[in-house]
Amino acid sequence: MNDLKNYVEYAQPVIKAIRENHNEFFRLQYHTVSPEDLVIEEGLLELAKTKTKYLFEHYSGNIPLVYAQWGEETGASIVLYLTPEERKNLSPEVTKVLAGEYHRESSQLLEEWENTANTPVFVLMDHEYYSDVAGFVPSDSWGGVRNNVGETIDFLSHSLGIPYLSIENSYCGLEFHLDMKNQYPDQVDPADEDHIYFNADPGEKPA
Repeated sequence: MNDLKNYVEYAQPVIKAIRENHNEFFRLQYHTVSPEDLVIEEGLLELAKTKTKYLFEHYSGNIPLVYAQWGEETGASIVLYLTPEERKNLSPEVTKVLAGEYHRESSQLLEEWENTANTPVFVLMDHEYYSDVAGFVPSDSWGGVRNNVGETIDFLSHSLGIPYLSIENSYCGLEFHLDMKNQYPDQVDPADEDHIYFNADPGEKPA
């Protein structure tokens, strides 16, 4: 089961249409990274860059990551999915940032981080851009960690300005699609650009 990946695939027709017609920087991508790829620069989370690894698609690992972008230099968010096992592999510096040590709501974020130590969590982060460094910090508006995929998807869709794509909105068919992908992963084709059925009942294609 990978609801994040299935959500990203399901949203691609909308992402593609906006990118081609309105915003060339618009994108929603699913990647994976390793704990060693995550580094901290001036309190911001970023990926360790080398001559051969500097784009999200250059990395791989056991940590799912979704990248949502709507601006050129500012305007982006990420979600990391962390199991308790992967948390233990993070560096102390990365853990401090994810737990909100440098955040204005640090006490609340730290409590959330500690209370979810034994469960898989989604870490919701927003992009910060300074004159000499850029990276991600726990989201101001949505908080740091969630254990609910619905809230996580809402965070990504609202960040992109496409709140129509939410699990609660039955007309977009997203919840139905995720359920079908989980039950019958080989029978739902996310590459089919007709799989978002606007103003139709979930899972039904209008005539």
